[in-house]
Amino acid sequence: MEQTSSTAQKEHIIIGTAGHIDHGKTSLVRALTGIDTDRLPEEKQRGLTIDIGFAYLDLNSNRRISIVDVPGHERFVKNMLAGATSIHLVLFVVAADDGVMPQTTEHLEIINLLGIEHGIVVVTKKDLVTDEWLAMVQEDVKRILTGTTLEHAPVIPVSTVTGKGIEMCRTALKKLITRVKGQRSNRIFRLSIDRSFTVSGHGCVITGPVLGGQVSVDTEVEVLPMKKIVRVRGIEVTGKRVHTAFAGQRAALNLSGIKTKEIQRGYELSVPGYLEPTNLIDTTIKLIKNVKNPLKNRTRIRFHINTSEVMGRVIFLDRDTLKPGEESFAQIILEDFITGERNDRFIIRSYSPPYTIGGGKVLRPNTTRLKRFRNETVKTLKILASGNLLDIVEHVYSNNGCHVFTIHDISQRVNIPPSAAENVITKLIQKGFLLKFEIEGKSIIFHRTVISSLKEHILNILAIYHKENPLKAGIEETYLKSLLRKDIHPLSVAASLSSLKNEKAIKVHDNRVSLTNFKIEVSAQDKSRANKIEEAFINAGFTPPSSEEIYQRFGPPSKSIIPLLLEQKKLIRIENDLYFHVATLNRLKEIVKEYIQTHGSVTVAQFRDLTKTSRKFAVPLMEYFDAVHFTKRTGDVRILL
Repeated sequence: MEQTSSTAQKEHIIIGTAGHIDHGKTSLVRALTGIDTDRLPEEKQRGLTIDIGFAYLDLNSNRRISIVDVPGHERFVKNMLAGATSIHLVLFVVAADDGVMPQTTEHLEIINLLGIEHGIVVVTKKDLVTDEWLAMVQEDVKRILTGTTLEHAPVIPVSTVTGKGIEMCRTALKKLITRVKGQRSNRIFRLSIDRSFTVSGHGCVITGPVLGGQVSVDTEVEVLPMKKIVRVRGIEVTGKRVHTAFAGQRAALNLSGIKTKEIQRGYELSVPGYLEPTNLIDTTIKLIKNVKNPLKNRTRIRFHINTSEVMGRVIFLDRDTLKPGEESFAQIILEDFITGERNDRFIIRSYSPPYTIGGGKVLRPNTTRLKRFRNETVKTLKILASGNLLDIVEHVYSNNGCHVFTIHDISQRVNIPPSAAENVITKLIQKGFLLKFEIEGKSIIFHRTVISSLKEHILNILAIYHKENPLKAGIEETYLKSLLRKDIHPLSVAASLSSLKNEKAIKVHDNRVSLTNFKIEVSAQDKSRANKIEEAFINAGFTPPSSEEIYQRFGPPSKSIIPLLLEQKKLIRIENDLYFHVATLNRLKEIVKEYIQTHGSVTVAQFRDLTKTSRKFAVPLMEYFDAVHFTKRTGDVRILL
């Protein structure tokens, strides 16, 4: 069934459960939805949720909300995290007969670290306790909620046996859902895989939360970190076949081009080429207050992000130890590759025995190791942590030299929709932080400091060149570009030259660049020498002297005169050390033109005889005439163009 456009425009959300083992999470979901989320035989046999389970809640006749039921046992916290990292609203469950227990506290810490701001605290099994005991448990619950994201969450006592409080809980959920902001579908598509299995006749099926964007049947997606392109054959959302799944929904995708055994929990799907697997993540890390020991630099930890669990080490960038309750910048070095985006939340747990010690936020996936105790590094991470999009986007431009970014590049790096990226860039251009150039029919944007630095570098090169070559009108553009660093983008050079021309700091003539105020200063002695050497070339006619012959005849000072005559367009270089006076070349052209007009074509031998020169001069002259499009070679003869 194809999804309607009205559904496509909604923000979708996922509800999740949390709480200690045997506190009634699964029973609560069953009471709210009529669905038993314990799907594994072992779960049925033991009455214990081992892995994440799934259900849905019908809000009205045309809208369903996905529910993720997570295990509460301490041994399955990693499974709990695989489900918890994608939820927007939590049903935090505490049993009235047990009260607050170890996993109650750990799950609450996880919810707080993941920044889940909306939830309902459900005190289950009210039928097993007295009103006085129930009141005491509720007070105890409110106490542990203080200072967390659920501090102001409603507390609702229920009994899944008698049904008391269930309708109140359902009503509270419907009311709260209207205030929850889910993921938007105008982002790039991304799905985190939590299950994969084979369906007979269909092949590989994966399930997971759609973290951003949307995905449709018959589109290609990339399986990460393995970087394999597959096709989506079919989609289901909360048990219904649909054409498109949107951000904030849980979806089941039937994939072609891959086998189930190739996929594991923690893999992700995205638009081909959008996400790049990495084993380095720049982050902020916060240690929970009641953790027993400080976290030391290079400590091995369990890193949980979306549905992945990967071992890694924490490298603090501004300290050696993180104390309980403190927050710091760190780079996580992982033992396997994952995918991540800015603002992804994660949890860290101790390596052994595993228990939650902290969490944080991804500032950027990285490809290089950062050096510790560097002010510039910390400054960069502070900008990324600030969340100010103007500062972050400006920083991307200013710290990536002459790299040319597209709207898509910025959207990907900053993890914002393309429309938002375009809006931020426009504001930065208006503020003067970014400069926009029209080059080769494209709109190219650079940071002002990047262009300013490159312009200064170009002006310095020109100043040195003029000093070393006082009789040359300027430097050839191609040679100028060769003197710049190889990593400087050609478009940034074009932008800088364009800016310098507009500022009238440089002039460009015949592909030669010079400072605007530069003039060739020729002394009276050099003028006299130039006149004599020019006369020598004129008198030599069709058999001009070599530069060595000129040096022998007019002495060492004449070495700078031939370049001067070339600059003044009085001499023309035919090849290497062969120069002709421009007047002589014009005479030769007239001879060739007249001959071809009379005879239809000319050979090298005929040209040699006409001009009474040798092949030493005739061959390069004819090749020069071809090069300047005066003649055209056809076999062994030349014709006029």
